[in-house]
Amino acid sequence: MHINLTDKSYSLSIRMSPDGFSLSVYSEDNDLLSSERHSIHNADLTQCLGSVCASLPGFTSVSLVTVADVYTLIPAIHFDADKAKYFLQLQHPALTEASQVLHTYYQHTGSILIYAFDKQAIKAVQTIFPQISIQHHLHQLIEANQEATGEQISIWLRSGKADCLASRGNSIQLLNSYPFQTEEDIVYHVLNILHHLHFNHETIQITIYRESDISILPEDILKNYFPSINLKNIPTAI
Repeated sequence: MHINLTDKSYSLSIRMSPDGFSLSVYSEDNDLLSSERHSIHNADLTQCLGSVCASLPGFTSVSLVTVADVYTLIPAIHFDADKAKYFLQLQHPALTEASQVLHTYYQHTGSILIYAFDKQAIKAVQTIFPQISIQHHLHQLIEANQEATGEQISIWLRSGKADCLASRGNSIQLLNSYPFQTEEDIVYHVLNILHHLHFNHETIQITIYRESDISILPEDILKNYFPSINLKNIPTAI
């Protein structure tokens, strides 16, 4: 990884999914300086991370973004930290002891996002960066909901999955992930959400967040149904 060492400070974002991890280095002005991806198949994660990070400069902040399908959003008023795993298992009964359960509070929605990721993978990162902040990959999507008005559907496109957040204003009505193979699959999920939530087809605002390695273009079809389609490209390590 090559970094412009004239910058005064750096932040590091580690994005981790079940099939590997990526490293992205940002300047103090939040400009992306460098990024790279690594597979962790048949490799010791701690050793691999340590080797990759050894040549990097010191960081003012380090964040770990976990890409995980195991998550649920519940009203904060019902949340008990000691029962976080129980709440998650209601939606994901196959949750095992190999997973670490985490949670994030969102004041603007009065809700808690509970999610889980591989415990050993998180431990491997914390061995190298003890003072790390951990976020779910949908943190950015939920944070953006603070500015929402009217009826909205936000779609986060990643490999094989579309994460959908539906809201009235900043009141979240639905947060779920759906598998897809084609543009038509995504259009079907959007139409199904609108039907069940009784959203207005003529005034609904749809925002698509597309990760940089995703080439699928559902907006070409969605524009035939809805007048307001917004696009946001999300950089990921390549």
